[in-house]
Amino acid sequence: MFSGIDNGTEKGCNSNSGSFTIEHIAFGPYGYVRELDATFEQYCNGSALPLRGAVHAVMPEPPVELAMGMSIDPEGTVDVPDGRITVGGTVTCNKPASVSVVGQIFQIQKKATPGASYQTTVACTPGAPVPWSVSLTSLEPGTSFQPGTATMRSRARADDRDYPATVDTGQQESQVTLSKS
Repeated sequence: MFSGIDNGTEKGCNSNSGSFTIEHIAFGPYGYVRELDATFEQYCNGSALPLRGAVHAVMPEPPVELAMGMSIDPEGTVDVPDGRITVGGTVTCNKPASVSVVGQIFQIQKKATPGASYQTTVACTPGAPVPWSVSLTSLEPGTSFQPGTATMRSRARADDRDYPATVDTGQQESQVTLSKS
């Protein structure tokens, strides 16, 4: 409805009718309207004279969607006296993101299977891989990690700061060689 003031006398439509037609619309990610061409026609108070117009809008490019990757370093270290290991990898992203890296590591030995879970947060910035690492001891009573091969299962997740989406790398499994530190 159109309403305005003309020389101190308020004028407006008590009833109106009309229509609008979208001639063209283009969407970006998550419903972002990139382009819009529309026409409209409005009749005020039953008038036969319409108010007509057109809208042409081109919006700025939408923000890119978050893309992320993760890799596991194939080499880790183990402190032999206490079995404490240090393992890690890198995350990559195309825009800043707070990335949660979670996973488990276990080592099959002749008499035991030490294992541990981990979670860490990485402030990912675009441009180069961002390293992450965790230091762990076995959660299995009476076991400790030893030099040799271990299996690591990891995944990385981050919320896209511009869209209602969480990006997930999916679980990755890698063999890690633990060497004495």
